[in-house]
Amino acid sequence: MNVIIVGAGKVGSYLTSKLSDEGHNILVIEKNKDVLERLLAQNDVMGILGDGRDLAVLDEANVDECDAFIAMTFNDDVNLISSMIAKKKGAKSTIVRLRDPRYIKYDEFMRKTMGVDRLVNPEYYAAKEIQRTLKYTYAVNVENFLDSKVILIELEIDENSKLANKSLMDLNAEGLLGNTIIVIGEKDDQVVIPNGNHILEVGEKIYVAGPREDIDKFYKRQVDNKKSIKNVLIVGGGSIALNLSELLLKRNFNVTVLENNKERAIDFSERLPECEVINADGSDPEILDEVRIENYDAVVALTGIDEENILISLLAKKRGIDKIIAKVNRTQLLKITGILDVDTTVTPKKSASFFVSRLLRSKENSRGESISNLFRLSDDRVEAIDFTVIENSKVTGKKLKDLNVKANTLIVGISRQNLGGKIEVANGESTIELGDRVMVVTKNKDFKEIDDILE
Repeated sequence: MNVIIVGAGKVGSYLTSKLSDEGHNILVIEKNKDVLERLLAQNDVMGILGDGRDLAVLDEANVDECDAFIAMTFNDDVNLISSMIAKKKGAKSTIVRLRDPRYIKYDEFMRKTMGVDRLVNPEYYAAKEIQRTLKYTYAVNVENFLDSKVILIELEIDENSKLANKSLMDLNAEGLLGNTIIVIGEKDDQVVIPNGNHILEVGEKIYVAGPREDIDKFYKRQVDNKKSIKNVLIVGGGSIALNLSELLLKRNFNVTVLENNKERAIDFSERLPECEVINADGSDPEILDEVRIENYDAVVALTGIDEENILISLLAKKRGIDKIIAKVNRTQLLKITGILDVDTTVTPKKSASFFVSRLLRSKENSRGESISNLFRLSDDRVEAIDFTVIENSKVTGKKLKDLNVKANTLIVGISRQNLGGKIEVANGESTIELGDRVMVVTKNKDFKEIDDILE
């Protein structure tokens, strides 16, 4: 596809790299010469130095011939105006980054009246990801599928786990998995889509999927009577922190925010008066002692500096905090955070990349949009995809055990649309029908529709 991306900041540059790797023809518009030159040196893409709102620049980019116009600058107004112009000039589809959380509430209005086909808010997505992870205290990662009816959680097997040193077949026979399925195993930098003979080892990370209520039961069996999270300390008062605080307060968490900038702290407090906001430097160990960090169940480091977030996480770990989450924008630092034993890392630009990749893949399918959701897991080595089954699919009407499914691919769950979205955890006797939503986990990277799972 011919794709124009406006903005080569953290989100735009990461998206450029990922979409280029997927084989799209990318042209980037960026007004900072040094930033653009650095991006072009690192990626096989084209670039134009200029402003995405400039009609002459858009004409030079042949915006009327582009399949997708993606506005990803840090400025909402620039993104909105450039996308409106692009749409008027003939861009087939517009995807717009809007950071202000108020825009989320008017998604339908924006799409109907302002030439915006899709809204992207990486900061809101990151906040939702953190909020889900805080519900499952001892999960490393949590994702939603099939209209949030299926949950995918990442856990690590420790020496006290009831799952350790047993095969998946034995776990099923003993009823330890219930109505859930282990879809990924990861240890020593090796990733597998496991079969029944796979034996879970201490230190192995696993991804478990199932209907929400069954995942809740499975999770409670694994953690026994371990403490749940109630009191949360957030360091940093930016957009993610604001979104997250609002989400947590609605769910009756106690939230305290440390923000070093006085004006931002005041603004935060005015927008969320029920949240305790302290104007202080959360990366200072003395400040953390003053606020009694040890009394919190979770610490979330959301400053604008990766190294600060890692330092805060390390300090929290030494204070014995149960759950630690850090925002890390530079993905090369994720290896370091693993060394420091941070529980969960959040990378907002990845959330935007998943969203856009899903949209573009669906649009490449000439028979209609068929991907409802897409996540990359295990350092992008595995994809979890939510497909909608469209007409003339080759997978319909057959039992799963009779389908010739590609290696390293697993059908996880089926949402029956003719039964109101009822969820069925897939097994050999299951069938797939027209209109169903199907969750698939695979190590393949180019699936655009459900039929792509077949040999």
